[in-house]
Amino acid sequence: MRFFFCLILFSALTVLRAQDAQNTTIDERFSKAPLSKVIRVLKNKYKIKVAYDDALVTGIVINGSYRDIRITDFLDEILPEHGIDHQILNGKIILTPKRVDINLDQPSLFDLTVYGVVIDSKTGETLPNALVRVAGSPLGTITNSDGYFSLPKVPNDTSTIVVSYLGYKKNDIRLVPGNTRQTLRIMMDESVKSLASFTLQNDREGDKIKYGDDISQIKINPNALSGLPSLGELDVFRSLQLLPGISGSSENASGLNIRSSPSAHNLVLFDGFPIYRLDHFFGVFSAINSDAVRDIQVFKGGYKPRYGGRISGVVDITGKTGNFNEPTYNFGINLLSARFSMNAPINSGKGALHVSFRRAYTDIIRSKLFEKLYELYGNSQSGTEELELSGDIRPDFRFQDLHVKTTYNVSKRDIVSFSLYRGRDILNVGADYVDEDGNDNFTYSFQEDTDWGNSAIGATWSRNWSSNYYSSLQASRSLYFFNSNFFEELRSNANPIRTVDENRSNEITDVQLNFLNEVNVGNKHEFDIGFNISNILNTQLVTNERALDMPISAFREQGTIMALYASDKFRLSKKLELNAGFRYELTDITSDNYIGHRVALSYRPFPTFELKAASGKFFQLVNDIVWDDPRNRNQNFWFLARDEEDNIPDAPEDFMVPRLQADHWIAGFNYSKNGLLVDVEFYEKRVGGLLDISLSYASLLGNNIDNRATEQYSRGSGIIRGVDFLVQKNVGPYQGWFAYTLSKARNRFDNINNGDEIRSRQDQRHELKFINSLSLTNWNISASWIYGSGKPYYVPRVRFIRDNGGVVRDYDLINTDKVVNTLPSYQRMDVSVAYKFSNETSSGEIGISLFNIFNRKNIQSRELDLSRIDASIAIERSPQIAFRDLRLLDFTPSVFLNLKF
Repeated sequence: MRFFFCLILFSALTVLRAQDAQNTTIDERFSKAPLSKVIRVLKNKYKIKVAYDDALVTGIVINGSYRDIRITDFLDEILPEHGIDHQILNGKIILTPKRVDINLDQPSLFDLTVYGVVIDSKTGETLPNALVRVAGSPLGTITNSDGYFSLPKVPNDTSTIVVSYLGYKKNDIRLVPGNTRQTLRIMMDESVKSLASFTLQNDREGDKIKYGDDISQIKINPNALSGLPSLGELDVFRSLQLLPGISGSSENASGLNIRSSPSAHNLVLFDGFPIYRLDHFFGVFSAINSDAVRDIQVFKGGYKPRYGGRISGVVDITGKTGNFNEPTYNFGINLLSARFSMNAPINSGKGALHVSFRRAYTDIIRSKLFEKLYELYGNSQSGTEELELSGDIRPDFRFQDLHVKTTYNVSKRDIVSFSLYRGRDILNVGADYVDEDGNDNFTYSFQEDTDWGNSAIGATWSRNWSSNYYSSLQASRSLYFFNSNFFEELRSNANPIRTVDENRSNEITDVQLNFLNEVNVGNKHEFDIGFNISNILNTQLVTNERALDMPISAFREQGTIMALYASDKFRLSKKLELNAGFRYELTDITSDNYIGHRVALSYRPFPTFELKAASGKFFQLVNDIVWDDPRNRNQNFWFLARDEEDNIPDAPEDFMVPRLQADHWIAGFNYSKNGLLVDVEFYEKRVGGLLDISLSYASLLGNNIDNRATEQYSRGSGIIRGVDFLVQKNVGPYQGWFAYTLSKARNRFDNINNGDEIRSRQDQRHELKFINSLSLTNWNISASWIYGSGKPYYVPRVRFIRDNGGVVRDYDLINTDKVVNTLPSYQRMDVSVAYKFSNETSSGEIGISLFNIFNRKNIQSRELDLSRIDASIAIERSPQIAFRDLRLLDFTPSVFLNLKF
């Protein structure tokens, strides 16, 4: 009986609520008021509940005076002419598209805005940075980080919308009259062919090979990495080095030298938080697991105001969100490491979880590849190969990384995500070398215990407030750490010639709060408005028997940077687009605040051709400083910028770190048609605030104290000019491109070489890359060839000190008088072959990669062989100037297996 009574009472209340909504009267006057604003008035002022789709009310404007009119009569008056119907259900007004008999071939709406979301049809993941455009027109936009888009100025409601995303089949969506007021859900299917190709993105064609939406922007398909030659490990950053403008001749995965600038000048983001150290295995592999990556955006210069804190380039990586539909698993193994990843739905598909883990097993099984890689590292640390010493090396090394990301759709408008990253390398190694064949009884021993890496955690709340407004709020904490204990000793007849006992650590904690707003105003303006707050804590600790080898033994510094930014992507016409903005940084790190402009102009006289230009001013208040030490290993430490009047405890009076500043100028063109892509960009960067710290060693012969180092701090500036050239062609299953960079980078320091101009360490006049990829039904075949002209290397001036008998007893190293020489040119050809297989439940590939198949003896760096000089002086032989080369990998085969189930 109670049940029936409650049911009757509930029905009565429902009727009363419906009648209450029907009988509500309003008294309003609207003048060019958007329908979304009218609905807010009804909600806030008259307490009426209204449910609707943002796309349904977008672009509708209400005019008129409405006095004492019932809400239902008001809606009947304003909605039908815009193709909208309404009904009242449980006291709530629901707006729906009006159902009428229409001619599907006859457009009914013109110059409209289309709103939608792009989704992976298999996993349910939304796809960020997908290209959405009107067919046959240069008009287009890209999806935001949650996969949503708003495409203005669509000619009519029978137009065709073209959606493309790397690694997916192009999707052509023909609009249907009567349905354009709803949010489009565009499903994208993965393309089997594109999995075997490494592709770029262009915003005007649906081809596989494309450039980005912004100037100097390239988009990378992480799914394509397995189709490229490698050292057995799928590598994100090493693949970026195949692009024009990014040096590919260093074989260092962490060395992203973008347009002849050091890697420390680049901003690398992973799910929004910064990554300070990019490598595993001392630069052999990148620190980001490719299984964890959904999208990669590379900006080589002139980037948006939302990016800041660095002065060269940006690598923005979006991690996978997981699978909203069903669990999937990935497994991969090679000669160095194994990896596993899982993607699974949460709460019946309302959320998703991604977990990826990678670990090297080099501390358990030491393959030939590991021994070869470690041999290169060992030679770079010790100076004994010229002494013909023999002995046993005992490396215990491993690396690992973990990425966890969970995403939950709280509502149709709100998405909450949580991301965690942890990467770490651990090295414990010792060696004892003995001169078994000589008569001088040389012995050399060393022990090193080092660990380094990054860890980061971030939480993000994003909301699509309407079809014209999207916001994202993120809080994150990023930690970089490096700890090293190093001891080495060189003896002759049991007498020490050289001893180094060094402990050092560097730790950076970067806590950030980011708030981004994307606002579309009308059909011509897309605004980016937001702020970023970054609090950076930097700690250093150095102990060394040579107390002056480092200027600071221990210190702690902290500072805050608050950045406000805004930009407007303004469509001046159908062919001309202007993107202008600024970034204003307030900080307590230095006594000044900084404002930088960003301007980009794009002109498309026809859909297949674009003229482009950009300019910007950029600042960097945290920098990785190198101590150029010819006697010991070069030291790298992060420092915050400091004014001259600032004091750092234990630092010399003249020690200060200037803030970095760069001005970018870029101009070029892009042509894309019928599978052919040609892109050319000229660029110039003027850099200020450079700092060189050079250690010189003066002879103290006759004194009863050890040789001491003196530091020279030199402030400088640089200028970089060059051109990036790319030609790309697709023919059936074949894809290939030719990239060429011509550049010139020069620096000038006040206390180096009397202030004369010298080549920068990253200067390389010519670099060519030729990439080929062939995707067949069951086979992926690819080959790459890289040529780079010789890079510079610096040699300090050596002055020998002789006694009265002409015997060399000691020498000076004058590192402020540098001789700049050139290394031999670099050449390398790699080949990869993979066999693809699949069944009803799983798929995979097994293959072999041949690195440097012509066994070219490339050299990464060259330095004075001071151990040889010291040994000659110890036995009273006449020393000769000799060099030791750090050689790169010779011919190296590797195998790999990747499974997906």
